[in-house]
Amino acid sequence: MILGISEDFTSNVSLDSQLKSIPSSGLYLNSGVHPSITVDNLLNFLPKSEFVFENYDATKTYSSFLESRNKSDIVTSSNKIYQSIANNNTGNSVDDSDFWIETNIESLRLKVFIESVKNRVYSDLALTKRLINSQKLYAVGDKKKTIPADYIGWVLEPKGSDYVSVRINEMSLQKDGSTPVDLYVLNQQELIKTITLQPDNGRVTFREINDVTFSGKGKFMLIIDSTEVYTKSVTINPLKFDGFVAYTTTGNGESPDTAEYVYNTFDNGLGLNVSVFLDSSNYIDSNVVNLSSYIRATFELMVFEMYLHNSNNRSNRSQRLQMNDELLIAELKNTQSDTVVSRYHKEKRRAIKAMEKTFDTQLTDTDGIEIEVTTM
Repeated sequence: MILGISEDFTSNVSLDSQLKSIPSSGLYLNSGVHPSITVDNLLNFLPKSEFVFENYDATKTYSSFLESRNKSDIVTSSNKIYQSIANNNTGNSVDDSDFWIETNIESLRLKVFIESVKNRVYSDLALTKRLINSQKLYAVGDKKKTIPADYIGWVLEPKGSDYVSVRINEMSLQKDGSTPVDLYVLNQQELIKTITLQPDNGRVTFREINDVTFSGKGKFMLIIDSTEVYTKSVTINPLKFDGFVAYTTTGNGESPDTAEYVYNTFDNGLGLNVSVFLDSSNYIDSNVVNLSSYIRATFELMVFEMYLHNSNNRSNRSQRLQMNDELLIAELKNTQSDTVVSRYHKEKRRAIKAMEKTFDTQLTDTDGIEIEVTTM
């Protein structure tokens, strides 16, 4: 568990081993916060419903519950509840600690709330699916040319490593006829998938490409067998694009994944419609120690919002908390004193400054998004 809850002896509930173990971040969310945030209070304000989980089935494939958020990844066996902690979990006994942990409803409620805190942080920092760039890369070719190589294509590299995803929306192939052509998608010389391009009798016609999105390490390549294409005498500036680097390539070899490639900047008849977006699903996990104060402040804020609104109708607030509505509202509205909301905004500003130093400068421009559609 990256974020944990420390035992405070306010509740008789025994939390599961994932919550009780020392979190990998070293961060206990309920440590150093307002004294009203106790395990007992949390459990009495979080939703309490009667859930019936399916019995463990060795023939089913389970996923990690904290990733899937799917109740089907929680099972019962011998009147105990078990949570899947691994993906592609098939045929592994619930006693195998590499794939399952024994848990209980109270621990699951806390874990789901912790995940909602992380989601709030993603949203606050605009880290989820924020568009960085949308670009068409093409040239209207006027000369037929067979490029002297076995393979030709594009190379794309995300800026920001795992924090940036590149999606290919459409592609064009300026080639005579309409016979489909195989397009090979490679990463680090490994063939990821093969899709089909259809030329349109020498015209630049963009056709939709389904499910070609990538992020991570190494070069991503979009390759076809070398063929006669229409080209234009233009060159590409690989570094001009926000969020990604793009250049062309030629390769020689027996197959696209084993060919040796050289990189260049001239047109090859292939056109791309590319979107680049911030998709930093592991940004917080990677930097949780540096963002710990902000995550804890967000946790504190969300707990007090739950206390005020009692949205789950779980507890008699006046008996459980030594606060009236005015005090709770002050903690959530008064930004001039040392309140929950003022600490939250202070830590949020610090987190945004830290993020701006982490990403490529183009990825944190708050002036808006410039979408440029041009020829190369």
